[in-house]
Amino acid sequence: MKLILKGIIFAMIMLLAVGAFAAVPDVSQFTYTPSPAVPGSTIIVTLQLENKNESTLKGVSVQLENAYPFTVKPTDTQPNPISVGDLAGHGKAQVQFTVYVDPSAENKTYTLPVTLKTTEDTTGTKTSYEINISGKEPLVKVVSVVENNLLPGEEKTIVLEVQNVGTSPAYDVLVEMQEDRTVTATGSVVERDIVPLGAATAYLPQINPGEKQTAELKVSVSSTATVKTYTQPIKVSYRNSSGTRTTDTSYIGLSVFGNVELDATLKEIIGSILPGQKADITLELFNKGLGKAEFVLVELSADNATIQSPKQFIGSLGPNDVDTVKTSIIFNTAGDHIITATINYQDADATTKKSVVEVPVKAQLAGETGTNPLFIIIVLVVIGFLVWNFFLRKKGKK
Repeated sequence: MKLILKGIIFAMIMLLAVGAFAAVPDVSQFTYTPSPAVPGSTIIVTLQLENKNESTLKGVSVQLENAYPFTVKPTDTQPNPISVGDLAGHGKAQVQFTVYVDPSAENKTYTLPVTLKTTEDTTGTKTSYEINISGKEPLVKVVSVVENNLLPGEEKTIVLEVQNVGTSPAYDVLVEMQEDRTVTATGSVVERDIVPLGAATAYLPQINPGEKQTAELKVSVSSTATVKTYTQPIKVSYRNSSGTRTTDTSYIGLSVFGNVELDATLKEIIGSILPGQKADITLELFNKGLGKAEFVLVELSADNATIQSPKQFIGSLGPNDVDTVKTSIIFNTAGDHIITATINYQDADATTKKSVVEVPVKAQLAGETGTNPLFIIIVLVVIGFLVWNFFLRKKGKK
């Protein structure tokens, strides 16, 4: 009797043990594509589940855990966890997950935890599976210049935008402005018009694949720099995950331009500046700056005056260029007057700007003399008559 009782107890223990080990299915296959995984991209993880027991496993579910550098990206067709349902004895099922690989992941093997649960085993069984990551290499380039407009004689901080266009992190990134002089084939040294000021290097600890960061470099522009676009070499060096340093050279364009400085002055008056009388006026318009003004439009105005053709289009006005504006004006009052020249133009950045110049003009009173042509003719006639009369008298004495 005791022997039979011991057999029954042993059988029950074995059944409980089998039930415990068979609470969740096995993962008979674990694969991912692409293989190896690449930092900054997604992989498809596929698991094949297999119930190696005779009995059905109820309510099977599979869940992937987020563990650096992996982040599960659930979708409508690929949730997380995935409910498989019942898995018959010796049955199989396949599930897939989309997993994102962090861009900062290094070239090595990481593990991804997988948890299997059933209705009988709600705690579940967790197992970690290996995923190999192998990015190609980091590749850091200067992709843009945030501020690249400079003035002659100016000191300015330029902001360079650098990007890791490779597939693995770049470490200890150095962004340097190259030497400030050029040696020609003949051996002569040509100093650059744009040179670094202070430290010529910017340091960035780490740039992940696809990431952009900014590097600031302070430069000085020669006061004699020609207004044009300069090509400036920028050296970029960085280390990969194994510590090997790579050096590359990028080229940026820096534009040296001048500010537009427009002014105007009274060049010529034909006729008397008398109240109610018309006078022809010529204004001289000139550019004192180093930049070129485009689409120059001049609009003249004055208080108590009537101006013919108040708006005149000039076109372009380069550095040290001069142009004239001619018009007729009638002042209604005597005394000093101001002709206001409102000059609209576009600068080198195609930005519309405006300059306002006031040109003083003095209107003559009715009894004042001036540059009236009729007055000049009368004076010349009187002088001529006196000279002619003098010679006649001298001839009569002889």
